[in-house]
Amino acid sequence: MEPTDEQPNVSGAVMKLELLIAMANQIGDFFSPYPPERATEGLRNHLRTYWDPRMRSALLAHIDAGGEGLSELVVEGARLLRDDAAEKDGYYGPPKR
Repeated sequence: MEPTDEQPNVSGAVMKLELLIAMANQIGDFFSPYPPERATEGLRNHLRTYWDPRMRSALLAHIDAGGEGLSELVVEGARLLRDDAAEKDGYYGPPKR
């Protein structure tokens, strides 16, 4: 079998939901000391920048199903991914002070 530069066609769940929830809550814990608006912005930016689109989709689907196990900060930050503004170019790092 020859090596190829093509990306594999991967569909379905990218990881177990429990792990996705744990990772999202860890990110929420990191941003929790920030003021609320900055915390949700930072969480959204992290998810948008570093998470695979399938992971973001799975997280949003879980939130739509009730979001069991997720902190409120994670829910609020992830919901910002749906805003039109989330698609615009901008600062992707931690919240600016």
